[in-house]
Amino acid sequence: MNTQEAFQRGKDAALDALNTLGDQFDGKHINRRHQAMGGALTTLITAVYAMAPSEEAAEELISFSQKCALEDFLANPPHN
Repeated sequence: MNTQEAFQRGKDAALDALNTLGDQFDGKHINRRHQAMGGALTTLITAVYAMAPSEEAAEELISFSQKCALEDFLANPPHN
């Protein structure tokens, strides 16, 4: 598996997790979606810190991921 394939598998796994959350909040407790997303994001970031060789490496990955997320969002804005 190359870097791009690994990146895509991570994105696919995150989308699966979001689908699971969406099923749990489908029409119910809509005002708690942000807390659920916060819990999921906190868990992923905690895993990055736990698996990284250093705090600096973890923060570089988190920063890179945040940059990618913003680029994806700006390139494909949601259709409300």
